[in-house]
Amino acid sequence: MTDYKAIIGKGVKVVSTNLDNAEGEGQIWFNSTTGEFKDILNLQAWSSGGALSKAKARYTTGGVGTQTAALAVGGYSTAIVTDTEEYNGSGWAVGGALGTGRYGTYTAGTQTAGLAATGKASPGVVTNVEEYDGSSWSEVNNNSAGRFLGSSCGTQTAALIYGGVTPPESNATEEYDGTNWTSGGNLNTARNTAFSFGSQTAAVAAGGGPGSGNTDATEHYDGSSWTTVNSMGTARRSGAASIASPQSSGLAFGGFTSDEVTTTEKYDGTTWTTSPAMGTGRYGLGGAGDSSGSALAFGGQDNSSNTFSATEEFTSSVNVITAPAWASGGNMPVAKRIGGCSKGGSVDSSLTFGGDTLPMGAGQPQVKTTEEYDGSSWTSGGNISNNISGSAGAGTQTAAIGATGYSFPSPWQTAGASYVSNSFEYDGSSWTNVTAYPTTAVGLISFGTQTASAFGGGAQGGSPGPEANYKSKDYKEYDGTNWTSGGSTNSYHSRTQSSAGTQTAGIVYGGYDSPGGNPSGKGDAVEEYNGTAWTSALTAPKENSIGAGFGTQSAFLATNGQEAPIPSSPGSTGYSLTTFVYDGTTFATDANVATRRVYAGGDGTIGSAAGMVCGGSTTYSTRTTATEEYTQGSTALNIKTVSTS
Repeated sequence: MTDYKAIIGKGVKVVSTNLDNAEGEGQIWFNSTTGEFKDILNLQAWSSGGALSKAKARYTTGGVGTQTAALAVGGYSTAIVTDTEEYNGSGWAVGGALGTGRYGTYTAGTQTAGLAATGKASPGVVTNVEEYDGSSWSEVNNNSAGRFLGSSCGTQTAALIYGGVTPPESNATEEYDGTNWTSGGNLNTARNTAFSFGSQTAAVAAGGGPGSGNTDATEHYDGSSWTTVNSMGTARRSGAASIASPQSSGLAFGGFTSDEVTTTEKYDGTTWTTSPAMGTGRYGLGGAGDSSGSALAFGGQDNSSNTFSATEEFTSSVNVITAPAWASGGNMPVAKRIGGCSKGGSVDSSLTFGGDTLPMGAGQPQVKTTEEYDGSSWTSGGNISNNISGSAGAGTQTAAIGATGYSFPSPWQTAGASYVSNSFEYDGSSWTNVTAYPTTAVGLISFGTQTASAFGGGAQGGSPGPEANYKSKDYKEYDGTNWTSGGSTNSYHSRTQSSAGTQTAGIVYGGYDSPGGNPSGKGDAVEEYNGTAWTSALTAPKENSIGAGFGTQSAFLATNGQEAPIPSSPGSTGYSLTTFVYDGTTFATDANVATRRVYAGGDGTIGSAAGMVCGGSTTYSTRTTATEEYTQGSTALNIKTVSTS
């Protein structure tokens, strides 16, 4: 009988603390502190990733790159698209647009050096070839024949394309050297939408569709000719593969037999074996991956013509990866739109105050109540001095500052509404009125601490009436005693909780952006404040107003809100579930919230900690008590307890 050491090359080790990844892989050890035998378990599993950032799915999109640096190229939604999106391992961000919109395109390379060749455009198949440099696409030399729904692999300067539909199905192979296209050896089985991975001189073509059928045939390319090798386990077409993998290590997933499938197969250069199935069956999807066994699946559709923006990640590692997620928290005591919130607290120490409980046109009673959250439940705090809504806040649960708003009894858009300049501080139990804001205002943006904050934007100094008539770019700074002038924003930002940071490092996203005449105009401008001046950072992926957000200038989360298009009648149409995370440079999608809402509160941090959103309106006339808590994704070593038997 052979023992463990003879098989593995490592004996059982005695340690006082669990081993780390490098030392522990393949090792069984005895933890003398806990009295347990342990080993590190290798995992293969699909998990949810961030959805494509556009509010539309992609069918037959091209895929480029790896699991943590992927590119989605073109595709078909309600029309042929030019959109490019980039994945960073957790979410997608908008990239440079193709010069020629196309689907079923041949793709190769990396996220910063990609290739898109031929494909189906409008009105027909094209020979156009474009190269991507990480920000923009440029036209290069065309290939010899237009075709689409084929297969490809390699790099931007050493690419291989083969098969596809001209029509009919093709067995042709072409090689690209970064400048010119030349013919290679023909496939033994002409096919469309085959699974493909490898390099220009060591490629794999597996499965696909000879006509409308399916094949399991697998072929290897050696730089000059194709050779038939062992077949796949499941004959299918129109799936995706980990295209950045070598010939000896690839993954094929999804596709179509007589219906969409979740089937995943792993290839070791000789044999196909079954791996864990995808969560969502689909075909016409995009894929990416690398030699480590990691892969990415995105877009696609099912046999009922439902299209998907969902992303799934395949991991083969010794790590347990926890995706970012929202979960239900404790309900608020009363359903209301949030007046203001602390915005500098955490998921277990946050504060909301004021707001309103009924829709506009129904008296819309404002409230003066304060609610404090401890991470599981809400309790009542001290009341502010008067009923008020549309106010802004900053600080923490025990040191908050609130300012401005409109008071009972009239709605803010109605003549007779009373805009106020009140400012008030909270010490953890009661509010105290302090120096008033320099002008009456409603819907201000705010961030910072009780003694170093910035408030501004919104509608300022107007007589009662529609807020849109009094949009302002003016900001003020508060030092704990006085208000002084701050910098003016470049765009209008009104009615959004999607702001965060400190007095000298703040950020704001979206809000109502029209100076007058259109109270529902939404913005996609992102601006950053350095304590003196505002700088336009970038254009956000979506227009948004009256959303929620929390974090810092370089680690900022925005969610919920009203996104374009503006509904023709009041309701939840256009109310968002999408979450975006900003890293100081780009926005990427993250886990969706469960509740569509506007005028919600948001507080917390992202990174190692967490945050929450609460309250708001789920439709024009309905308020909610729902609280959702956010948890950042994480990675941990998967250490398994082993029995002594």
